[in-house]
Parts: sequence; C-alpha cells; structure tokens
Amino acid sequence: MIAVGVWSILSRAVGRSGLPSALQRSVRAGVAIFLGAWIGAALLLAPGPASLLGQDPFYLTPLIPIFGAVALTVVLGSLAFSATFRRVLDAASIPALHGVQLYRIIGAVFVILLAQGQLPAHFALPAGWGDVAVGLVAPFVALSLARGIRGGRTLAISWNLFGLMDLAVAVGMGTGFLAPLLMPDLGPRVPPAPAMGVFPMILVPLFAVPVSVLLHLLALRGLRRELKFHPSSMIQPRGVAS
Repeated sequence: MIAVGVWSILSRAVGRSGLPSALQRSVRAGVAIFLGAWIGAALLLAPGPASLLGQDPFYLTPLIPIFGAVALTVVLGSLAFSATFRRVLDAASIPALHGVQLYRIIGAVFVILLAQGQLPAHFALPAGWGDVAVGLVAPFVALSLARGIRGGRTLAISWNLFGLMDLAVAVGMGTGFLAPLLMPDLGPRVPPAPAMGVFPMILVPLFAVPVSVLLHLLALRGLRRELKFHPSSMIQPRGVAS
C-alpha cells in the first residue's frame, strides 16, 4: 500500500511534468520497477523468526543499514544528477507528499506487540505513539497546504521535522544505540529489539522507514521551492489577490 501510494503521487507528477509521452511511460515504469525491486529484495532477504534461536542478543542485521543507504543513495543521487527526475519532483503535489504518510498510523502495531511481550517498551512506546501522531496529523497538514491556510507552511515544516526526529528515535531505540543516552537507567549497553530484525517486522526498517525519510526530505524540498518561486502562496490562502 505504501509503494502504491508513492507510485501514484509520482505517476501523477509525471503527467503534469510536460515530458514527452514516451519518456513519461519510461519514468512510470522505472519508478514501479525500483519500488518493486526494493520490496522484492526485502521479502527475499528477510530472515525468519527461527534465525533468532541461539543468536547473540546484541547482533544487528546488516540488512537494515544497507537497505537504507542504498535507497537514499539512489533517490538522492537521481535528484542530484537527473534533470528528468527533478522535473518530475517539481511537478509533484506537495500536499500529497504530506498526506500519504497517513500510513504511519501502522505504528500502533508496535504498541500491540508490546502488550504481547514481543517488543521492549523503550522502543515500542516512543516509536509506536510517535508514528501514530505523525500519521494522524498528516491529512491535516496536507489539507492546510492544499487550501493555503495561514500558518500551513510552518505547520508542515514542524511536522516534517518532528517526523524525522520520530524516525531517528525509533531507529536509535530499536537498534539500542540511543537507549543508553535517552534512558540511562537501561544500562550502558542495550540489545536491539529482536522482532524488528526478522520477518515480518523487518520490512518496517527495510522499506517503510527509508520511504518515510525520503518523503519528509522531498516534502521539505517542495516547501522550500514553493516559497522561492511563489512566496505569496505562503502568506495568504490561494485564490486571494495579493
């Protein structure tokens, strides 16, 4: 569902980009192949729960940083070196880039797994409730931008920064790296949340988290670009004469 939502936003942006029809089809196909390959690789390589048996509790699968680094490199590299990709992103709906993250309410699953004893509280509570908050607010941020409501841009920037902070805390607590800093009472060394390193929950750090980071970065880019080229739209509702 996340992949379909992202592809839909970019597909519509392609249609508004003014690119030749043949190139539009190629871009749509390329985005679909990239997202499909990303998810396919995650499904193929995700270890099963049985892999936890006899495993070092402090073991952290290298798949998580590898998938994150590759995805960010591909997308940000394309943004830096491909004029076609930049043209498509420039045509993307800024409200849609925000509203699509309604899917972040799936963070409630972390709280459910906590209640079942499958996730530690130091990860499940901040990651779960943080994601739920980001997801619930996403449609309101999108609506404020679409209607040009005063203060909408400030709300959007704040929401994006909070969303990025939520992801950083979730990853840091899930891997155990930030736990000694944010919760010293847990001790100097905290093991990663084991359920997040195996199927199906590993699909969150392998796919959902990098996608969310990219959406936040692209949304902030779009807000900055809109302010640069259409400063009046950030000051008063659209459709009102300056």
